[in-house]
Amino acid sequence: MAIDSTREIRRAALARLRASEAVTLIVENSIFGQTPPKEPPFPFTLWGAIALTPLRASCLDGAEGVVAVHGFAKNREEGGSVVEDAEDHASRLGSAIAASLDGYVADIAGGTAAFRWTGSQLLVDSADPGAFHTVQNFRIRCMTSQTV
Repeated sequence: MAIDSTREIRRAALARLRASEAVTLIVENSIFGQTPPKEPPFPFTLWGAIALTPLRASCLDGAEGVVAVHGFAKNREEGGSVVEDAEDHASRLGSAIAASLDGYVADIAGGTAAFRWTGSQLLVDSADPGAFHTVQNFRIRCMTSQTV
């Protein structure tokens, strides 16, 4: 029997990011699923589209997949002066996202979901040339019982 853990994985990962002091020091509570508010406050994070494929064995009905977690940042200013440029700000956010989820094993319905960081990319944000976009990629492996 197929067990799609997409919802549980997303909820666990977003909860982990929201509980991460390193992430929330940068973005406060601006941690969103795939649909951000119309004009999200910078800096912020977005959960990407997850892709899962079945992983089956005796008494196991799991999945393996990938997801990208996105971070967006602009220049950080204090007192009207730039204290951190957008590229460094996004880079620091990306590092915090990677550290928060890499090695995380989430309890989900009927089992666990393990996250492994697989790399990143830092880009100029195409929607806002004054912003940078970090993409943190993760492999996810779910192990769930067939009895769920």
